[in-house]
Amino acid sequence: MWNRQSWKSMSGQQLLRLVTAASAVAISYEGISQGVMGAVTVSPEFGRRMGYTDENDQVIKPSLQGGIAAIYYCGSLFAAFWAGSFSDNYGRIKGMWMACFWCMAGVILQASAVNIAHLLCARFVAGMGVAFILVIAPMWTAELSAASHRGKQIALTFLANFSGIALAAWIGFGTSFTETGGGQFRWRFEFAIQIIPVIALAILSLLVPESPRWLVKAGRPEEALEIIAKLRGDGDAEHPEAQKEYREIVAVVEEESEYAKTNYIKMFFGIGSGDIHLGRRIQLAFWLQVLMQYGTGIAAVVIYSGTIYRTAGFDDVKSGWLSGLLMLVGILGTAIAAFTIDRVGRRRTLYWGAVALGISLFIIGGLFRGAINNPDQATQYGTAAATMVFIYLLIFSSSWLLIPFIYPTEIFPTWLRAKGNAFGVAGWAVGYGGGSLLVPVMFSGIGEKTFYVFGAAMFAYIPLVYCFLPETAGRTLEEIDYLFASKSARNSCTRD
Repeated sequence: MWNRQSWKSMSGQQLLRLVTAASAVAISYEGISQGVMGAVTVSPEFGRRMGYTDENDQVIKPSLQGGIAAIYYCGSLFAAFWAGSFSDNYGRIKGMWMACFWCMAGVILQASAVNIAHLLCARFVAGMGVAFILVIAPMWTAELSAASHRGKQIALTFLANFSGIALAAWIGFGTSFTETGGGQFRWRFEFAIQIIPVIALAILSLLVPESPRWLVKAGRPEEALEIIAKLRGDGDAEHPEAQKEYREIVAVVEEESEYAKTNYIKMFFGIGSGDIHLGRRIQLAFWLQVLMQYGTGIAAVVIYSGTIYRTAGFDDVKSGWLSGLLMLVGILGTAIAAFTIDRVGRRRTLYWGAVALGISLFIIGGLFRGAINNPDQATQYGTAAATMVFIYLLIFSSSWLLIPFIYPTEIFPTWLRAKGNAFGVAGWAVGYGGGSLLVPVMFSGIGEKTFYVFGAAMFAYIPLVYCFLPETAGRTLEEIDYLFASKSARNSCTRD
């Protein structure tokens, strides 16, 4: 029998590490799921079985190939709002159990798929599980972390995301060399490895405590104080920091209880939210994710990286290990963000990231055009462009990647933090899924000018960040809640 109270024997730091580890394991599943799909789609037997390649393994139905990836995000979009309501009503721990259930079902269905209908259902179910993870895991970490290190703790969990993508990429690369690399074992095994983080998460979720903020909302303040005391005062309920945080939580929950029955439609339009301005927060959470997943050009760079490698004259083997190496660069960038995002702040990180990413995208586009205009120097231009892809991903993962996931966990009041974060996950699904579908169309129509479009957009985001995104670094969740009480979005952004 698992001891649900085992966390009581830990120190505050040990408990926070355990919670961070549990969230990281959850996020790693999402990373592995992304990486696995990239590896699976190039498996010859998989393409023939699902009907988007011919007997010569040439893609004949690109829309079907894209649809297999996109329906995953449809599942996430469908389940995001359910995950938010469920977690706010029943708690973060039970929400993670629900995530484990849907993720496990998705893994089993994907690994056992026999035809396209079976696979599409499996991908939809897997997307539902990921929605629960993305709604709950970052928020869970945010609610248990101290204000001074909240961004760092969430960033550390997202190290696992790129680690999962990299692991899946290298496994896919390795299985392509096996005797069964051209058969169904290759892709079924790649789908099946997703079960490992799901099982680990199910075990870890039995060892960690509930969010104290949710416990106060649920009318269990004594349990909440015990957890806060462990985290902030190493078990001393009278510790000044523990008492201060506990009183702030209780005050905010009591003050905002009158809004507790609001629904998603009212939240989206800010109807009846009074001075807490839910509509403003919802728009920030949703559009920041859309801008990150689609507007930064990350989908364009990742999707087109294979073409850039071929332009440089790299064969399939070299392109394969370069793709795996690219994900390791993402891990490095996320690690950099973990140690800078609280010191530099959210707004300034977005500022420098926008400038650096904009410049990088213009350079990538220019180098690719150079390869087209100068065929005799295509290898040199292609190699330079491939190098810029690595630089771009390092900048992206150390700046714009994390903040759209951190921000929604910070800006919503306790009583609907999960519901609010659901809009962020919806933005993630719309941005990533839309990018996967639209970027190939853009490249087909305007070629390398696609990079220029996204590069120009990055500079346009700077005034948007300045005018609409208030700084949250170093503030408690309750202080951030009061920050949004300003009647003017511009005024709240100047209160740094």
